[in-house]
Amino acid sequence: MENTVENHCGQPLRSERNINWKKNLFFIWLSQFLSLAGFSSCMPFIPRVMEDYLGITDRGLRLQYISAYHFCGMISLCVAMIVWGMLADRFGRKMMLLRASFAAAVFYPLLALVPNIWLLLLVRFCCSFFSGTYNPAQTLAVSTAPKEKHGFVLGVLSTALWSGYMLGYLIGGVIAEKFGFVVAFASCGIVYGISGLLVLLFVDENFDRKVEEKKLAAVRKPLKELLTPGVCGILLMVLFMGVARRIGEPFLTELVSDVIGEKEQETMDLLFCTLSGSDVFFTGIISAAASLGGFLSGVVIGWLCDKIVPRKLLIPVLISSAAGVAAQLISVNVSWLMTARFFAYFAAGGIMPILQLMLTKITRPELRGTFFGWSGSFSTAGGVLCAFVSWAVGRFFGLRGIYWCEAAIYLIMVPLMIPVGRAIKNELLEEYKDK
Repeated sequence: MENTVENHCGQPLRSERNINWKKNLFFIWLSQFLSLAGFSSCMPFIPRVMEDYLGITDRGLRLQYISAYHFCGMISLCVAMIVWGMLADRFGRKMMLLRASFAAAVFYPLLALVPNIWLLLLVRFCCSFFSGTYNPAQTLAVSTAPKEKHGFVLGVLSTALWSGYMLGYLIGGVIAEKFGFVVAFASCGIVYGISGLLVLLFVDENFDRKVEEKKLAAVRKPLKELLTPGVCGILLMVLFMGVARRIGEPFLTELVSDVIGEKEQETMDLLFCTLSGSDVFFTGIISAAASLGGFLSGVVIGWLCDKIVPRKLLIPVLISSAAGVAAQLISVNVSWLMTARFFAYFAAGGIMPILQLMLTKITRPELRGTFFGWSGSFSTAGGVLCAFVSWAVGRFFGLRGIYWCEAAIYLIMVPLMIPVGRAIKNELLEEYKDK
């Protein structure tokens, strides 16, 4: 059975075979679940790699290098999102996902093998520039699914994000604790390779380069629409969220080490089973709990967005996020820290979906990809900015100052949301009058 593809004027361009989008979605989901599990199984332990393998024992200096490491990843990703997005439209989405998967399989194991900090930063830059599988996976899944199923497809893929992170954090702590960081990073590369093979063998795509070039030539880019107060306000909030969501992540191992204190081991009762371990082990457990909070947040916040106006829902979510971060800073043991981080991610995990939903309400459907692309760029730019913020705050106020800064950003977003909400309301009213 064949589908007929039409151009923007409704004229038939070619006939193509049907693609089983459900099969595609399953294998893309599985590939992303494995990829993100591999990624999260090793990345939280970069501070320990710096300390144990590269000899950076001074904590103040290590905090600065962690910020530099984070900056290298974010700045390369910020550029790469634009480059690979353009190439995907010209050479195919499946090719971009394969490129990202196999590049990650090569580069991530190198992170545990470099002899000095400068090569570590260079490899991190290459990792982010050439890998990054989640965005091309979204694009490929949506481009091969019916329009009426796009929301379902994106929702299903989001479960791969959080469940992959959760599994990776759990097994990563165990692998790093029992077998060392080299094995953990090598396992990450192997898993990325397997995910790439799944896409190569089982995922289909209809892509005709000549046809796609004709479509691109017909696309107009009315960038002036980005200057509406509502859209600019949302993008500003996305930028702030890009900082808040990432600023504390690279330093979790250090925070866990602070909570444990000078003791070599800590014990925790988890579901009536007593666990004992070091800061590396509990970093994996706590990160998994946070991912579970983010996973549940997508379900709960998504349901609430259908019941409550999104801009009204955002303010209590922001306040709850700040409270969750503050609770981490007064933790007296790992059980408290795990609970606080779960709550923080349960609240903050719903912020970006709310902002994206608000964006769709005041933009034209045919330009949604453009606006979502800008949203992704602003979020990544926030990650770049947070590297400078964490470096400065960490240098002058120490580790806990970084987390207090995260809580402050959430609170700053609350009064900012008031004029943004008014602008969105006005634009919705104008659109209603036009109709």
